Amino acid sequence: MHNLTENQSRRSLNGIPAPMFIPDEHIPGILALLPVKSLLRFRCLSKSHDSLISSPTFVKLHLTRSARNMDLTLVSTSDDNVLSFTIFRLHQNPPIIFNLPEDPYYQLDDKHGLDIVGSCNGLLCLFGHSFTANFDIETWIRFWNPATRTISEKLGYTIHNNLHFHHNLTFCYVNSTDTYKVAYLVPNTNNVCVFSIGDNVWRNIQNSPLDHGYSLNVANLGKSINWLAIHDYRSHYDCNNITIQQFIIISLDLGTETHSQLLPPQGFMEVPIVAPYLSVLKDCLCFSHDYKQTHFVIWEMKEFGVGDSWIQLFKISYNNLQVYDHLNDSEFHLFPLFLSEKTGTLLLTNDLESRAILYNWRYNTVERVNKPWVVFMAARLKIVAAQFNVYQLLFRVWCELPVAAVCIGV
Repeated sequence: MHNLTENQSRRSLNGIPAPMFIPDEHIPGILALLPVKSLLRFRCLSKSHDSLISSPTFVKLHLTRSARNMDLTLVSTSDDNVLSFTIFRLHQNPPIIFNLPEDPYYQLDDKHGLDIVGSCNGLLCLFGHSFTANFDIETWIRFWNPATRTISEKLGYTIHNNLHFHHNLTFCYVNSTDTYKVAYLVPNTNNVCVFSIGDNVWRNIQNSPLDHGYSLNVANLGKSINWLAIHDYRSHYDCNNITIQQFIIISLDLGTETHSQLLPPQGFMEVPIVAPYLSVLKDCLCFSHDYKQTHFVIWEMKEFGVGDSWIQLFKISYNNLQVYDHLNDSEFHLFPLFLSEKTGTLLLTNDLESRAILYNWRYNTVERVNKPWVVFMAARLKIVAAQFNVYQLLFRVWCELPVAAVCIGV
């Protein structure tokens, strides 16, 4: 603590407030409460502020503080590579939903089409591809922080006919190794490739127990990615040709880069008319499915990896969701995106309506939300559910990347 000078003490005695000094050890905790935009301004105050805010220790502290009040943000990209953000504040009662205004700030200067792979800690992983003179497919990935306008160079360049189906890519942060990784489940094989920030190359890891399909439904728990597979079945989903015993959940631990297998809930006893769906709600792996075309059921694995910890979270009548004639379409799927226990709200979307569904299980009420991003089956439009606060996106220092691989566009 700084001592007051004689003049400062005299001014205090004359009724003029003496200046207040904050102990140096308290400054990081105070700054960690600020949004990113303010932090970027504080970096300009002095070299010591810049060094503090740019340190990995402060980055982790700010992430922890920011994560306490996360909103659900849906991000979409279009042909001209302009990203739009729709904010769902489902912890508010009633929920607040709004679009951030379009801004050139969020336009990526790239001649090639980009797709969103996913998001972690405020970073977006983007996937792009183009054709070479020999008509081979050249692919790459980039990492972008919209809050700081910081984007990496194109990384992981490869000419590989198999690495072009971006739906089988997943972006994760592995806390045990403090590493960001992108996993690629190669379609029609059991091969798995991993790209780690810092290594900047694609590596082959342990093969999956079963071959992968196209456009896999991958549930990202951070420490692991999980997807549903069907033993000895490679055709289009047909409930008449599948048994319950064929369903299996494959889990890939991205820390150890090894696979394990999980069984669906024991209460899942009848093959549904449409394929079941894996998702993440309340940071837990969830398994959802149709039940006799009358109800939508969601199971939650309370303790990951423990089969006996599956509990039935919801069994919702389609009438309560105001879903009626859609059940005549074999391609109809409901996708749970987010759950707020505080307000009793479940956010879902589906592949037939261009609207989201807000269901309140406490009052048994439902509301449709008209948002253009919901039409994610439209050509060249990719939607990703990302839990981060647009106003408190993590400022990440690319200390683990070579200088040549970083664009310091702040």
